[in-house]
Amino acid sequence: MYMQITMPASSTDLIEAVYIHIPFCVKKCNYCDFLSFSHGTNTSEVMKQYIQALIVEMQLAAERYTVKAKTIFIGGGTPSVLSEDLLEKLLSAVQQYFVTECLQEYTVELNPGTITSRKLQVMKQYGVSRLSIGVQSDNEAQLCLLGRIHTFEQAKEAVSLARHAGFTNINLDFMYGIPGQTVEAWTATLHNAMALHPEHLSLYQLKIEENTVLYQWLEDGKIEEFDDETALAMYRTAQALLEAEGYHQYEISNYAKDGYASLHNQVYWRTDNYLGIGLGACSWVRPNRWNNYFDMEAYLQAIQNNHLPMQEAECLTLQEQMEETVFMALRMNAGLSKSLFTARFGCSVEEQFAEAVKTCKANGWLAETEDCYMLTEEGRVLGNLVFVEFMQ
Repeated sequence: MYMQITMPASSTDLIEAVYIHIPFCVKKCNYCDFLSFSHGTNTSEVMKQYIQALIVEMQLAAERYTVKAKTIFIGGGTPSVLSEDLLEKLLSAVQQYFVTECLQEYTVELNPGTITSRKLQVMKQYGVSRLSIGVQSDNEAQLCLLGRIHTFEQAKEAVSLARHAGFTNINLDFMYGIPGQTVEAWTATLHNAMALHPEHLSLYQLKIEENTVLYQWLEDGKIEEFDDETALAMYRTAQALLEAEGYHQYEISNYAKDGYASLHNQVYWRTDNYLGIGLGACSWVRPNRWNNYFDMEAYLQAIQNNHLPMQEAECLTLQEQMEETVFMALRMNAGLSKSLFTARFGCSVEEQFAEAVKTCKANGWLAETEDCYMLTEEGRVLGNLVFVEFMQ
């Protein structure tokens, strides 16, 4: 059911990052609990209606907020499942409303099996500068277990097509902790990933979430919970191998060649302002956070009524903002800047979190420089324990 909610944020707040959500997929993966729909619900008419609604929302948002985007990220779902015509229509609108001289990074997520040379040409034509390709594994059995629609050969072909189209900034996503996976198999996967010469690698430990196929298989005893020690060995293997090949870890799950760290994701980790466009998209303009409708019918109705499609909003207290700033910044290897924290909140980290800092340093989880706090190697492994210490 659609109900209009008054948008809390001021139109004078500067927003430098935009996320646009495309919820359509050929097939929903067995591990996926994101807001996405499988092919059976993705009629061409629904896609056309949705893209048109996105364009209206972009126009409304551009009128309501001061957006000078330094980064744009189109994610999903699978943005590359859109037809060439719909993709061009979407990217043309993004260019109209959000692409300015401030733009430094423009990313589109892709999945192998849905990439064509023509789609890549359209992206290049409209200024997309970075591709993020969901590969997840080089092993056909693992890809099948995960519910992926592609083979590793198709993933390699996708990278080749992207290079041929002129893209020089490519991220590849891979997973570890997949049921049945060994450290030796993961090591081979890493070598095969690096052989594709991506500028960036995102390596995520598989987490089995409720309301997914894998969760049901786990409940039914068809698969087993992955061993934590093996997952840790995989994490440390990746750190060592990638560092030796010039990929520097800059966040718990992310590695990049020099100059290729994701600018957009750093907006989230620094808790800077960002705008979410599309079904279920989240926005953050300090101190307010809000989500768009998760229901397609309600989302489309709001747009038809010429309203921004916000479903729920919250205003974070100063304490909540400080806590979130700390534990998000600590995800990055560079850590939490003391001076930036003080400039933002008018007090020091030590004044606000004296006990947490003391405890974490005593436990060997937190290191300190003149201007920064950062997680130690042990602190990264036990990150959730560290973050809890800063939540009062």
